[in-house]
Amino acid sequence: MTVTDKQPSTWALVPLKSPERAKSRLAGVLSPDQRFRLFFALAERVIGSLRATPGIGNVAIVTASADIATFARSLHAVAFLQAIDAGMTTALEAGLAELHAFEPARVLMIPGDLPLISPAALQAFLGAAQDGAGITVVPDRRRVGTNLLLCSPPSAIAPCFGGHSFERHLAAAAAAGVAVKIVNNDDLALDLDEPDDLAHLALRDAARAAQLFGELPIALARRTAVAR
Repeated sequence: MTVTDKQPSTWALVPLKSPERAKSRLAGVLSPDQRFRLFFALAERVIGSLRATPGIGNVAIVTASADIATFARSLHAVAFLQAIDAGMTTALEAGLAELHAFEPARVLMIPGDLPLISPAALQAFLGAAQDGAGITVVPDRRRVGTNLLLCSPPSAIAPCFGGHSFERHLAAAAAAGVAVKIVNNDDLALDLDEPDDLAHLALRDAARAAQLFGELPIALARRTAVAR
């Protein structure tokens, strides 16, 4: 693996499912092939943006798929292989255990499905991050989930991804007595889990939406969102 270890740094840690299992909640508006291609397009954008961001020293992915590990290494990320895919929190816990040997100053945990992520958005986040020990959190656009969790040191709190993770991360920080900074960033708050997320992306950036999955799924997603 290629690791930049000139000085204590921020590591980014990205859990990636096997693509065949990813984005199942979009099955009503995207075909299996579209979901497969979307998975790789988003993962490539996330990894590329992280690697291009000053202040992020290294990027690692955690996956149970050897093919995804090879894909990540082709993008110059470090790959940690799990025995089985047991969910985002378990993957991150495994990744943090692997990172312990590298003694990072802090770890940024981030999903691989943020369509509007960019080095500029990440730099803005890092610039606003908690000084010193503590956690910095970007909630998703519904303020229910967590899209970015920066822990300084990496053991500040344990990751609590899954249902209502934003609330649970804040509760974990309070229980641990560590400082919390909440950063609201529209470009980092959008992930693609539900059909109305696709419609929201189309409103924010129609060109990006069309590039990712074409016009027909966008129309279906809009109708689905309205029906709700």
